[in-house]
Amino acid sequence: MAEAPTSWWRRLGALSGATLAILMAIVIAVAAADRSGLTADLSADRRFTLHPRLVALVQEQREPVAITGFWGVADREALTGIETLCERVGALTPTVTWQRLDPELHKPLVTAFAQTHGDMPPLTIAVTRGKRLYRIDLTPGIRLTLQRELGAALTSLADPDPPRAVFMTGHGELREGGGPEHGGGLLIRSLTQAGFTTTFHDAATVAPPPPQAVIIVAGPLRSLGDRDVGRLDQHLLDGGGLLVLTDDRTPDDLRQWLRRHGVALGARPPVPDPRQGSLPPADIILSLHQHQAGQEVRFPYHNLLIEGLQFHPQHPISGPLAAERTQVLSPWSTPVWLVDPAIFGDTAEASALRAAYQAVGTAPFGGAIIAGTLPSDAWTKPRAAPLQDPEGLNDAPRLPIAAAVEYIPQATSVRAGIGGRLVVWGSRQVASDGILAQTAFANDGLLRHSVDWLARRSPPTDIPPAESAAFQVQASDNLLGILTAVLLAVLPCLCLGGAMLTWWDRR
Repeated sequence: MAEAPTSWWRRLGALSGATLAILMAIVIAVAAADRSGLTADLSADRRFTLHPRLVALVQEQREPVAITGFWGVADREALTGIETLCERVGALTPTVTWQRLDPELHKPLVTAFAQTHGDMPPLTIAVTRGKRLYRIDLTPGIRLTLQRELGAALTSLADPDPPRAVFMTGHGELREGGGPEHGGGLLIRSLTQAGFTTTFHDAATVAPPPPQAVIIVAGPLRSLGDRDVGRLDQHLLDGGGLLVLTDDRTPDDLRQWLRRHGVALGARPPVPDPRQGSLPPADIILSLHQHQAGQEVRFPYHNLLIEGLQFHPQHPISGPLAAERTQVLSPWSTPVWLVDPAIFGDTAEASALRAAYQAVGTAPFGGAIIAGTLPSDAWTKPRAAPLQDPEGLNDAPRLPIAAAVEYIPQATSVRAGIGGRLVVWGSRQVASDGILAQTAFANDGLLRHSVDWLARRSPPTDIPPAESAAFQVQASDNLLGILTAVLLAVLPCLCLGGAMLTWWDRR
């Protein structure tokens, strides 16, 4: 006798019972994992795994530290990983807290924050301890370096003697309230938010800047005078740091001082002699392709764009910019030549140059060009000369725009074993308010890296940047053809065949 067929509801019941059992097992497993705190970081760059050194730094905090993010709803989805990491840091200890402030939805809280620490631009993270602040800008590569930046912030804010940046004033430098072209307020604010104490040095200042400070000479237009030039000399001798912003209007006494210390502005010196009395006028650099069209659409070639291979990839100042492929806007730039005896090798010229430096009291040094133009792209002309089509541009060499120099420690230095450092950027406008306000460019990061290097301050070296694992499949043309056939023909045919067989069986 034939067995009666099983009814459809019994078949469904059997299927539902097995499915329900499987679902219950999954729910129990997930609940157990959540209860135990077990997690698995499967992200390509392991951005949800906190580095042990960062965990230790957070747990070492004894005073309240607040981590505050500034971005709105429109950016929240793109910054989910960053927000999650900050939440995990804030959950490590009650001393460190995390919050996100939306500039539109949380205006009272944003205003209260600004009253204590100043206005914060969008897409930034502020790490505060008392009235001190360290700002982290959310640049394109910040996801890989955020843990290192948070470690640097905690280390900087815990320093009882924060580094000092001294702005030289009184000679036509960039200044607060100077407007887009002559303003330096954004640079001052940026360094303050990076943990520096900022002060000013003018004609009424009696004492020289302390040797451990970084002196910033932000594009003077008038003579510095013997006293201030002498203080720059002494500062380098004592192992201090100097950031000099220059262009074709740089006063003659500062140009000669730079020349005595191994840096020549404008045309490359035909005879390497740091004691040269008269200096030819410095020209500006124009670029045929690497420029940014601004308000002067008919004459944009002086707005140099520096990016990628134009940066020195190994130097601490320019290396991060080269790795992140960010752009720096450098208007009205003049060439900055590094006149190092090592360039001339073992020649009579090199020996004569070393003797000349020794005669003027310049310590032996080494240096590097940290940024320049591309070959066959740039040429120079006087600022006021009319723009003409360049000739012979195919053979044009690279023109240096910035140099970093480090001097051998001197026995007479008040900082034993520490030599002076000098960074020269051939553009005054690179740090002006009008340029720093354009957040699409990495000028702020360039200046911060420069001052950090001069102050010998770096992030904790044992918190490396995260490495993003690259997932890729290398397939031959034959394999790609097979995969295409399977996806477009075999799988659809199998599905259709299975459906037809099922229909036939039920029929």
